[in-house]
Amino acid sequence: MHGKPADQAEQLHTDAATKRPGGRTARTAKAVLDATIAELSDVGYAALRIDAVAERAGVNRATIYRRWSDKPSLVAAAFTARQVEISPPADTGDLLADLLSFLGEVRRGFDSPWITALIRETGPRTAENAGLREALDQIWPARFRLSREIFVRAVERGELPADTDPDHLVEAAAGPLYFRWLMLGRPLTDDFLKRTAALVIAGARHPAND
Repeated sequence: MHGKPADQAEQLHTDAATKRPGGRTARTAKAVLDATIAELSDVGYAALRIDAVAERAGVNRATIYRRWSDKPSLVAAAFTARQVEISPPADTGDLLADLLSFLGEVRRGFDSPWITALIRETGPRTAENAGLREALDQIWPARFRLSREIFVRAVERGELPADTDPDHLVEAAAGPLYFRWLMLGRPLTDDFLKRTAALVIAGARHPAND
């Protein structure tokens, strides 16, 4: 059985210090993670340097390395800290409404410079982007588990066939947004989101024969 979305959202927050309000350790961690996000926004992943993050955060380089062993771990922690600010996928009791809420969340992500910086540098796994892929490997699994709940719930409600593949549907739903925005440079309008959601749901309810 899959855990509840709220339980899975908690898994996204791996740095216990940033959960507790106040305290020097928590304030330092937040300063470093905020500085990491700011650096990602300004220079992207490849050009991000720990020294620059330390200077922006007002801490020593050693302070960062005591907590995060390398750049991928630091970037993953920064992303994760921001991701827990996002609510789990909506549970309206209706697949279309839930899916539109999810697609809207994906669209909002493209408005964040640090997210767009990561996306633009991401591609097939190569030696050149190994560090970035390592960071993303720490980020996406938990977020993916949350997103797939939209389709798991739809199956439980009888809106989709019992043999539906939730993971495939997450990719099928989000993929068109990435392609349209990243490859075509075209806006993600409300109409586009509605047509994408309708297409995914129709395909899920009437899958092609093997």
